[in-house]
Amino acid sequence: MIAIAGIPGSGKSTSSHILSEILKKDFHITNIVIPMDGYHYPLQVLHTFDNSADVIYRRGAEDTFDSEALFQTLLKIKCGSEEKVYIPGFDHAKGDPEKDAYIYQRSDHSVVICEGLYLLHWYQIREMFDFTVFIDADVDTCISRLKIRNQCIPGYTKEEIEIRCEVVDRVNAMAVLKSKEFAKTVVKSVAFQEVK
Repeated sequence: MIAIAGIPGSGKSTSSHILSEILKKDFHITNIVIPMDGYHYPLQVLHTFDNSADVIYRRGAEDTFDSEALFQTLLKIKCGSEEKVYIPGFDHAKGDPEKDAYIYQRSDHSVVICEGLYLLHWYQIREMFDFTVFIDADVDTCISRLKIRNQCIPGYTKEEIEIRCEVVDRVNAMAVLKSKEFAKTVVKSVAFQEVK
């Protein structure tokens, strides 16, 4: 079980899929990529939180994820006997988790690659992984890219997205950076290197 963590926009998803393809094509190792994004609390649940408007606006912060549900899924995969484990995804167009978007199959998947912001932040979750990687990237570069990528988030204007990237994503990035020390390997992101 491999964790790939990093700040928002650092290239975690891209890196995970590159690793997945290398394992399949070069080493004939079957695997599955599981994004942590499926463990966002649904909007319906966030509406029940105290100060729900603030929590919804800060979505992507540590407290807006169901870390216990993620832990239970990883525990089933690592220690369970079920042939299939169903894993939620995240529909960015709808802005909510999507039930059973991924299926881990014990007999088919030799390696699990999980990617997400806080995989090294939570002790009980980082302890589930055999190998951990932190994708190191420049915060300012990532925030600039997020201002473009996040235009798909429903309910916000372009200007509101730019503000949100500064006050939400930048804060989250600084929190995630604190977990870099727990990675077994730190690699420099190549996702945003400029072509000269």
